[in-house]
Amino acid sequence: MARMKFGIIGCGDIAAHSFAPSLTHSDAVELAAVCRRDLDRARAFADEFGGCAAYDSAAALLADENVEAVVVATPTDTHCEYTVAAAAAGKHVLCEKPMARGTGECRQMIEACRAAGVALGVAYRRRLFPQVLKARELIGAGRIGRVVCVRTHYSGWTAVEPGAWRVDPEIGGAMMEMAVHRLEVLLNFAAAPTEVSALVETVHHDWPVDDTDAILLKFADGTIGVHSTVLCSEPRRDIAHIDGTEGRIMIDSLEFGASSLGLETAQGLEEISVEPLQAPYFDRPMLEDFAAAARSSRAPICDGLTGFKVQAVVDAAFASAREKKTVAVEAWRD
Repeated sequence: MARMKFGIIGCGDIAAHSFAPSLTHSDAVELAAVCRRDLDRARAFADEFGGCAAYDSAAALLADENVEAVVVATPTDTHCEYTVAAAAAGKHVLCEKPMARGTGECRQMIEACRAAGVALGVAYRRRLFPQVLKARELIGAGRIGRVVCVRTHYSGWTAVEPGAWRVDPEIGGAMMEMAVHRLEVLLNFAAAPTEVSALVETVHHDWPVDDTDAILLKFADGTIGVHSTVLCSEPRRDIAHIDGTEGRIMIDSLEFGASSLGLETAQGLEEISVEPLQAPYFDRPMLEDFAAAARSSRAPICDGLTGFKVQAVVDAAFASAREKKTVAVEAWRD
């Protein structure tokens, strides 16, 4: 089968360090076009990754009949606009995380893609990391009994220039930049989230946005979830622990290069090996699954509804911190 041809809207760091390398080293997908407002820089990016077409606007890229699908790799405040435009042009859409600025925009994106009959995915790539897949396999096999608590945590040091979009109060901060990935992992191991209580704080950095978050979740089946993000603590640490009635799974690295996870039961601690993903091609599983899903009319593993659910938790967490109370999580309703 011919490789699915992708265009990238937005040629920044994530496009250069993950999407483009993955698209140019795959038997299932390929890079057909890129765009950014500076055409010379778009051409330079295209030349670096195989000499694909280059445009100076999303509209021009979307008019390219050779492009079957697009990756939206721009700041969050443009995700809804570009996704809706791509759907109207008949292109499948894989949108970088977080999906949008709120669940209202997420809903617009989902409805636009459904109406156009195109696939929609959100780049929560850790859902397809080997250690996460292995953890789900172990849970499905009953190795830790019933899941009762899921915990995720990220620590690291982030420094940004004043005025950078990553500290824009509308789209930046610890919650929108880093917590969302770990919240998606947490949701991946639990039932539907129903309630959130959160602290959203600026503990150290001189930012107009949060640098530290602490989130407590309740799920429909009674499971508890706990997440924390700290962007003012070195060195980097990225983990997920799943407690069950008969044991626990310890993913002590949610990084793409992880080669193992731990399974602890009454019989002791077992280290389970997985095949690590290789840089800079760690988006290949997500892109290839997305292409296969689009062609078979199934939902991709990293789908739009997942993006909505994560954003619903984020919206509830912000509301909880602001109102200093537990807040219900918005559920998706058709």
